[in-house]
Amino acid sequence: MRKKSGNTESEKLVRVLTAHFKALVEAQSDEALLTQYSALLRFLRSRRSDFFHPTAHDPHPNSKARKSPLSAASREKLQDASLDELERLVNDDGTPRKDLESIAIQRFSVPSGSMRSFSNRQMLVEKLRSLISSERTHDTIGTVARGQARLISDH
Repeated sequence: MRKKSGNTESEKLVRVLTAHFKALVEAQSDEALLTQYSALLRFLRSRRSDFFHPTAHDPHPNSKARKSPLSAASREKLQDASLDELERLVNDDGTPRKDLESIAIQRFSVPSGSMRSFSNRQMLVEKLRSLISSERTHDTIGTVARGQARLISDH
């Protein structure tokens, strides 16, 4: 008799994460990391349906609206904004903290829970400046690498 499978996507993810965990074990990764990863896997296996379908048990029905003060159109603009535009927003003292948090979360994938670690606006601004600088560096590295790849293929 086959097991009823209502969460095939979540089961696939758990299988991939389990394989990754096994690879970390084989690579003799840090014990603390393995312990945390194992706990995560146990959690996903035990509460899979609640975790992967949070809308059924969402304690904060309007939480999605609270996470970001920016509209969907604004979030899309954030993704497409140039680094210079973002830098102007970040350096503008008139930009509200909520908007700075949205830039961090939406553009740079900073976990929303970590916003508490930036106890004041200036710390958040510094973090965003650092993220912008890092993205510029990555863009430059990518440009150089693509240029070198073209040079190699031309020879």
